[in-house]
Amino acid sequence: MTAVRTAAVIGAGSQGAVHAFGLSHIPNLRIVAISDVDQVAATALAARHDAQAYTDVERLFAEQRVDLLSVCAPAAAHPVIVALALAHGVTAIHCEKPMALTYGEARRLVETAAAHGATLTINHQRRFDRMHRAVRERVAGGAIGELLGAQGYCANLFDWGSHTIDLLRLHLGDPTATSVLAQIDVAARKRVYGAPTETAGVATVRFDSGIDAVITTGRDEPLHPLGHNGIVIQGASGRVDVFGGRAVIHADGELPVEILESVGEEFRIELGGVDPAVIEQTALALADLVHSAETGAAPVLAARHGLAAAEIVFAAYESSVRRGLVRLPLDVFDNALQRGLDEGLWAPATEIVSTY
Repeated sequence: MTAVRTAAVIGAGSQGAVHAFGLSHIPNLRIVAISDVDQVAATALAARHDAQAYTDVERLFAEQRVDLLSVCAPAAAHPVIVALALAHGVTAIHCEKPMALTYGEARRLVETAAAHGATLTINHQRRFDRMHRAVRERVAGGAIGELLGAQGYCANLFDWGSHTIDLLRLHLGDPTATSVLAQIDVAARKRVYGAPTETAGVATVRFDSGIDAVITTGRDEPLHPLGHNGIVIQGASGRVDVFGGRAVIHADGELPVEILESVGEEFRIELGGVDPAVIEQTALALADLVHSAETGAAPVLAARHGLAAAEIVFAAYESSVRRGLVRLPLDVFDNALQRGLDEGLWAPATEIVSTY
């Protein structure tokens, strides 16, 4: 396999800074370029890592040899950026979630990377969270008995939901979704990082294991007594609640076991107020991508996991538009939420521009 020696970051916001920090901690890897449409942001982050600043991605690839690319731009830009990177010989790409604005574009990201022989990962970095890894080990070891079901709670499906779905799949053993039945509300024309999302919703996902997961979304009212964002894994002899950096395992006949989110001391730094756990998880994900690209080993955040989450999100939107069950694999490649808005299916009364 090809050695990974140079890296670039597209997007110099808070998450771009997180990716750059992670890349800077990988031995024998040098950050050569930072790009952002905001010249000031690009220059500031590039200076921090002794890299060249760009506002033009095409110029970056024309002037720099890049082995690994971190894509931290909004989802709408992902297809163009990834296509350019692959055309210029980038062999490893770590792309922020959500993958793309439509299911078709998300699929093409994966297919095009595979056609070029490149390794593509999607930054569902919570798979590297120490707490979630400990919970996964205990659940897989039978701590709550046979798995019966799961619930997820988050602000919206498209952005927060991609993490929620990925974590549900992780703790259920990464099953394949076979159908989705959902309903969403779009009371406001809401955009998160430029992408349309619902204001509230509920989706039931059936997996090939026979287990159902129910995901509830919204941000106006508490979704669960333990918090807005979290998951619950149900077993025949107990359950696990994971909310806000704290997991509690309730097993029949035993006292609750608490597992707290922890982080290495080297990652307790200030990067625009970013959670240190996210900094550590992203750094581990990037190091794992380098290892994968150089050895051929399957990466933990393989693009197939990101695509599986995206398929469920877009199937939930499709189910809401159809008012019926959507069987998978999904054979509709646009974004049904946007289609429904265009067709007047919802009549949002206000507008919300948000980060969640």
